[in-house]
Amino acid sequence: MKARIRIGDLVSMNTHDTGLVGIVIDRHPVAISTTPAQIGIRWFTEGHTFDWEPEGWLEIVSEAKTNKERTC
Repeated sequence: MKARIRIGDLVSMNTHDTGLVGIVIDRHPVAISTTPAQIGIRWFTEGHTFDWEPEGWLEIVSEAKTNKERTC
């Protein structure tokens, strides 16, 4: 099963060969639902563009750490 994309994850588009990587900063709907999620991404480009992309078009490059994974 494909991992659910979360805020803070680094992602790229698996449907287009753009070479771009971005950070997830929002998701709608927030909860799991029958509606496909739209993911808000700030792309690491010269203009730092913000786009909404369907979750199914994205792959996780690096997962964000959660509080459970952090140690002091």
